Amino acid sequence: MWYNKLMENKKEIYYKYFQEKILPQILPLERYRRKVILNVILFSLLFFALGLGFVYLFVVVMFNNILVPILFPIILFLTYVFFIKSIIIPIVFGKEFQEKLKTRILPLFLEPVANFTEWPENKNLETIIDSLLFYNFDTQKENFTYFGLYNNTNIIISDTKLMMPPKGAVRPTLFKGIIIQLEFDKSIDNHVILMSKNEKKANPYKQYNPHIQELNRYLYTFAKNPKNIKFITKDFWSVIKRLGEVYIAKGFDFSYRNNTVVIALRHKRPLRFGFLFRSLLKAKNYDDLIDRFIVIYDLIDILNNQN
Repeated sequence: MWYNKLMENKKEIYYKYFQEKILPQILPLERYRRKVILNVILFSLLFFALGLGFVYLFVVVMFNNILVPILFPIILFLTYVFFIKSIIIPIVFGKEFQEKLKTRILPLFLEPVANFTEWPENKNLETIIDSLLFYNFDTQKENFTYFGLYNNTNIIISDTKLMMPPKGAVRPTLFKGIIIQLEFDKSIDNHVILMSKNEKKANPYKQYNPHIQELNRYLYTFAKNPKNIKFITKDFWSVIKRLGEVYIAKGFDFSYRNNTVVIALRHKRPLRFGFLFRSLLKAKNYDDLIDRFIVIYDLIDILNNQN
């Protein structure tokens, strides 16, 4: 498919950059990963052995008719604790390692193609409001924001939380996820909104059904006027679908207002990449991170070609 070919071409740029620039910088982190794996194996085996020890103790108590009422629940509880610990340790260490990758590895992948740099917080607040994707929020908090430039298009990627006004002592969260803003040279002179059918429908526009059956199955389409929605093609839908997949989105909102696109990808947990038991020295092992950049570039290419 044309999309796979485009993605492979862009991915080669990342692979080459990884070999030349990133690989020499992450050798110490790879040594650290191996030490963590060794610790995980040792601690997991230790707790598993302790669990087996309490199983043996339980059997001894049972067959020797040692009647101590409080002894049985204590043995069973400790058996449960140590077996669960042996399972949980790889998960806990894995999540901690993925957080370290986010702070140490992610910045190294910002330069290829779009030359992303850190961006001041809440600079896209007005654009988010104008998108009409969200109502009734009064606070924006960002974990990170990056600005890049690709194909004459400004890109802002932010890990964002939008908070609603307080209800008593609680401040509800309206949205938590990734917000992508694209600013093009040309305008479509319209405002088009697409949102997944598990999102709330709240906007002033009329609903339309583009002639793409699969898209209509998953998304609602709204527009200020029906004239300038020709950018919604099968190629556009294939990239939008891929966007939701690589960002593991639980909800999807898309606004195209004049020359600005705002995409909100809701997630229930922080986005992570990499894996504790996967080598850091192979470029292909970063595909889940690289694809999150590439799918944005492919969307820009499609929308620029149609404008």
